[in-house]
Amino acid sequence: MDIRHWAIFACGSLLLTGVASAQSDIIVLPTKYRTDTATFKDYATNGAESCFTLNKDTPLVTLDYGTEVGGFPFFEVDTLSNVVQIEAKYTEAESGLDAPFGDGPWTFSNGLSNTFRVETFNVTFTGQTESFFIQGGLRWQSLLLLTEGSVRICKAGIRSGNDRTAVDALPGYFESSNSLYNEIWALGPRTVQQACIAANSAPSTWEVTEDGVYLRGQQPAQSVEGASFGNYTMSFHTQIVRGGTGWKVAAGVGGFGPYFVLTSGYPSDSTFVNTNRTIVPPNTLTVGYGWNLVNQTSLTTGKINHDDWPFTIKENQWYKISTSINATGYSVEINGTEIFVPLNDLQIVSASIGSSGSLTGGTWGFGPYQDQIALVKDVEVYAENGTLLYQNPMTSDSVLEEFGVLANTHSLCLDGAKRGRLVWSGDFIHTHRVIQASTARSDFLTGSLEYWIDRQASDSSIYSGYFSMSPAMGQSAKYTDIYDSFGLLDYQLFFLDCFAGYYKHSGDEAFIAKYWTQIKKGVGAVLPLIDEQSGLAVATNGAFFSGSSNGTAVSALLAYTLTQMAEIASAMDETDLANNWTSRADSLKDAIQKQLWNSQFGFYSVDLSDADEQSITGTAWSILSGVSNDMQTESSIAALSALRLGVGYKTSTSVSNASTTDLSPFLSGFLLEALLKSSRDSLNNSDVKKKAISILLDQLWAAMVAQNEYYTGGTWEYVYPDGSPGLDLYTSHAHPWSAAPTYVLTGYVLGIQPTSPGFSKWAFRPAILDVDVSWARGRVATPHGPIRASWRLSGNGTNVEFNVCGPTNTTGVVSVPFAVESYTVDGTEQETGGGNLEVTVAGGSCANIHVTRK
Repeated sequence: MDIRHWAIFACGSLLLTGVASAQSDIIVLPTKYRTDTATFKDYATNGAESCFTLNKDTPLVTLDYGTEVGGFPFFEVDTLSNVVQIEAKYTEAESGLDAPFGDGPWTFSNGLSNTFRVETFNVTFTGQTESFFIQGGLRWQSLLLLTEGSVRICKAGIRSGNDRTAVDALPGYFESSNSLYNEIWALGPRTVQQACIAANSAPSTWEVTEDGVYLRGQQPAQSVEGASFGNYTMSFHTQIVRGGTGWKVAAGVGGFGPYFVLTSGYPSDSTFVNTNRTIVPPNTLTVGYGWNLVNQTSLTTGKINHDDWPFTIKENQWYKISTSINATGYSVEINGTEIFVPLNDLQIVSASIGSSGSLTGGTWGFGPYQDQIALVKDVEVYAENGTLLYQNPMTSDSVLEEFGVLANTHSLCLDGAKRGRLVWSGDFIHTHRVIQASTARSDFLTGSLEYWIDRQASDSSIYSGYFSMSPAMGQSAKYTDIYDSFGLLDYQLFFLDCFAGYYKHSGDEAFIAKYWTQIKKGVGAVLPLIDEQSGLAVATNGAFFSGSSNGTAVSALLAYTLTQMAEIASAMDETDLANNWTSRADSLKDAIQKQLWNSQFGFYSVDLSDADEQSITGTAWSILSGVSNDMQTESSIAALSALRLGVGYKTSTSVSNASTTDLSPFLSGFLLEALLKSSRDSLNNSDVKKKAISILLDQLWAAMVAQNEYYTGGTWEYVYPDGSPGLDLYTSHAHPWSAAPTYVLTGYVLGIQPTSPGFSKWAFRPAILDVDVSWARGRVATPHGPIRASWRLSGNGTNVEFNVCGPTNTTGVVSVPFAVESYTVDGTEQETGGGNLEVTVAGGSCANIHVTRK
């Protein structure tokens, strides 16, 4: 969960040349380690130098992986004095090692990974010990010996299914005279490498056995079958294997609601010494309301209630538990003994997403608390009148689909590497372009697009035609309407833009044709966002994330989207439809220009209700959609100074200037592209553009590479004005929605972009006037092979040398916006043609061009 949740109510065939199938797991070892407070040592890949001993004198080792990594943690025990317990802690920022729960837990969804960032191992033998769960992205890890004894570990690391190809070896690459910008560019590919999960590399977190489902401590997973149920009694049989068992009733399918944990008497032979007896005391029914039992920044949980059980709860013994719901509370009965939990005793907190909307209605779910293990079987649900509503022995693999914990069959890009495990469609607006500019993994592009297309709302839904905006890994498309994930309406637009962006880079007409019917329906579903009176975009059945109704940002975004989709319609030979969508886009642009341009202040107003307020998204999308003319663009960029806050820009005038204000690299990414687009197309240098570009690159994104204590090699979800990560420990340090500089630097500073689908035609047109770069070079992967290009300034910027090689079956055009005094192509003087430069590069050939600026 992230700030988006506060905004809701209370891309066939190979695209590029990248790998298109899941790779084998790799072993990632730390780069450095230290025992206790000693200085860090380099971690050798083999031999005695990779070994360390944990004992009474040195019980702690800290492992530094250098950059983000996720997967299955393991360690190999060389010698062992006796059975020991070891606590492992994981975090992205080093400071998380000092927090009791690391930088977690992650309780917004089950998500096929470990909910908790702390886990305990009972080590009984030498050899390898590995976690059952995938651990989301991390840089730092600690191992703490909890018990008497000594253990020598000669290898510790992560078994990862994520790609770790060096950035300079990727299909797409960028390098320039500015070393900071090179490092910022590299943040993007490292981020998508860790946040994109290859097909069949994330197994289910549930194990189905003949005795029921075997559940390790994790966020409960909920049944879709009970989403509409209320005032029922849910019973099940459970056997505590270690520590306790957990369940939910009256919960949303996302899991928000009352959470019950029944603990054993904690027998000494099976209980970990670090078991938190304050949160989950022994022999107790613990109840909380919210996502889990522990708060984590924006995932609020109410106070915890404890009721001592009147008899000892034993491990490895079956119990029947029944939980009845009524208007005053929840009655829990175990083997005939009852405890009543009044609603008045619970602190009922609210959630903006994932709630059932009722204290007495909603589904049931199962999941023990941290480090606990339990079996669950024979689930039954009865109505108030005693009618059997539901029955499931929990011994069939069908429960994996019902409870949303299926192993992943698609290659998917998540919103972040470490937590959430949700597949956010809006985030992909940046993610897919980062992939196209760097890793070229077509499997992640088509896999993610298909995942959303398969999850289009049915005709009976009020969101008919919309695509699920945030399905979790493990969820079945069969239950799209029940999961009901459609609330951010601009995410529908972003998704359609991703689909169009895939086609623009791939030229994959087979993929487009395969899903064209669904896409047309999706476009039809967003057309009613255009208000008949204002002619602008207005939210219906949801909210916008990037701007307000009747506003510049969302209206310009909708115009941009319809223009992109009209190009797809033309490719599908639907000329009438293309003309209709183009006309709608033009009408939106006219409405924005007539009603939202504030000539007094020189910017586009946020919305009709407040003409004196501006936003970075309003400025960005007015430029990207073509609404803004050159004068308005220059004026709007100059007006950004009013939004300046610390290392970046706050999102709008109404946002406070507080030290805890979250700056948004996601939204700033659109602004960065708009700035570079305007610079690339301008005849002359612009100080206001140069300043704005520098603020974003030299300060906002520079913060992500300049601070070792927070560095992961990836882009951060949010940033505080002082340059530290926003949202505290909760924030994601490998979040693709923040990685726009990667594709912006490639597309605008290197200057290579497709001008027809699949790069059959392409442009080499760099922005060189307002960027602190004197040379740039790189390569762009295409379906026909790589385009290799470079440019260099000399003579105080009056001379430019261009070198470019294009693949066969393509045609490129080299151009600059400014007037040219003279130029040569491969040493031959050319006619300037009135001061313009436009050189065609035939497929399979190279060109060397020297330009003197007028």
